[in-house]
Amino acid sequence: MAKLDEIAELLTEEINGFEKSIGRLEKVHEYFKNHPLRPDTSELNALLKDYGNNQNNNIKEQQRLMERILHKVERSVLLPSWAIKLIWGLLVTVLLVLGFSIYQVSRISKKEEAAFIKGQDDAIEHYGTFLDDIPEARELYQKWQEDNNKK
Repeated sequence: MAKLDEIAELLTEEINGFEKSIGRLEKVHEYFKNHPLRPDTSELNALLKDYGNNQNNNIKEQQRLMERILHKVERSVLLPSWAIKLIWGLLVTVLLVLGFSIYQVSRISKKEEAAFIKGQDDAIEHYGTFLDDIPEARELYQKWQEDNNKK
């Protein structure tokens, strides 16, 4: 039975503590009920207004940038990168061939002169060898030359 008395005593103490807590809660409740609560949202409104203005400015800036990008994209010509590389390669090749051709054309007169001199030297050497090998031909040539000089 001593245990039951102990438990009853503890329960009584707990009930008394609970009643005291309820009393304090009622006092606090009455205090807040009678106390007027007026929240001040002016700072919050100012912050929200600034944020809204910043957002509007950002949106306008983004729209302006987007319009510029769209304008540039509309004006641009879309070509694949391989086509651009091919065009550049062809352009470089054409320029090289054209430059080499101009260089070769400018050297034609020098080549013709060198070929003429070489041909002349070869002919003189050939006829000189022929006349040295056949003395009769040399005599006939000298006779023909003398006849031409007299005329």
